[in-house]
Amino acid sequence: MLTKRFIFICVIIAYIFLIDFIFALANAPLVKCGQLELLSKAKISMISKQEIAAVAKEESTKHPIEGYLAHPATKDCFDAWGYRYTGGRYDNELIRFRLRQPPKIVAGKTYPLIVWFHGNGESGDDNERQLAHLQYTLPFLTGQESLDFFMLVTQCPSDNSSWSTSVSTDGKGDAPFTIAAEIFEQILNEFPIDKKRITTFGMCSGGVGSTMLIEKYPELISAAVYISATAPPKLLENVAIYAFNCTDDPNGAISGMRNYIKKINNAGGNAYLVEIKSAAHDAWTPALAKYKVIAWMIEQKKNSLLSPPAGAVIVELSWSKVCIYYGIPICCIIIFLTKRWVRLLRKRFIISTANENN
Repeated sequence: MLTKRFIFICVIIAYIFLIDFIFALANAPLVKCGQLELLSKAKISMISKQEIAAVAKEESTKHPIEGYLAHPATKDCFDAWGYRYTGGRYDNELIRFRLRQPPKIVAGKTYPLIVWFHGNGESGDDNERQLAHLQYTLPFLTGQESLDFFMLVTQCPSDNSSWSTSVSTDGKGDAPFTIAAEIFEQILNEFPIDKKRITTFGMCSGGVGSTMLIEKYPELISAAVYISATAPPKLLENVAIYAFNCTDDPNGAISGMRNYIKKINNAGGNAYLVEIKSAAHDAWTPALAKYKVIAWMIEQKKNSLLSPPAGAVIVELSWSKVCIYYGIPICCIIIFLTKRWVRLLRKRFIISTANENN
């Protein structure tokens, strides 16, 4: 009798521990990498090539109060992560962000990284709105023709839309860029990033974040894209700069960026400004949808002569790109080898004829 009671009690205790373990698993993050915590994996997109192309043409949705919203198809392409941060008003706070990974990571291979800094209107606490406007890049993010690259997208909190400003300056402070920089370093440590192929995208006020990233990591950042942004305070000569501004943007005159790009090129830099004839603030739609600037960013490599210059439009990343950027060298090599082959055949023919005559 005692044995049966003992067994029964043991079973009850084991059952309680099992239930606690199951609930712990359900509430715990999926993966922990140092201070990084994977909160949810990106969904495998089942939309067709035609649907991807259709979504990529949809204009960004703007809420009358909350600002621009992320497209559902875009959210499905990004993992949700968290980072434990202490500084300013935060004490071991879980700061959430988004990370896009290549569809299939091959062991021993490294991949490009794009660091995206959103504009003032995408600030919030939902870890979603910072993905607004990325539906224009959907063909690069999902489907059979998606490209292999990482994209890091952090978010300013709803009560502080300034990348450079701390609400509380205690310790390291809590400026969104300070936190984003720590997350950036963690990503470099935990994922197979090609450290010569890191670029940054700054939209509107996010241009400040891009500039700060270049100044903090000048040896890592190969190129920057500025969209509807004011010109950086200092000349950034060691990175390729591709800028897009509307000619009559009510939020800021284009003259500042014009002069800035001119100064960089006069100093021997690599910069280009696309002027969008519009009185709106929206230069991101043509930059992402028409000029395919994400494709240009992926092809950038630090201190490489083979990187497409600022201003280049890469419509296709297959044979057309090879023809545009490598066509002349390839033709020269083919001509050279053909001449050598013809000379060799001629020499052999002469030798063969001479032997027959003898």
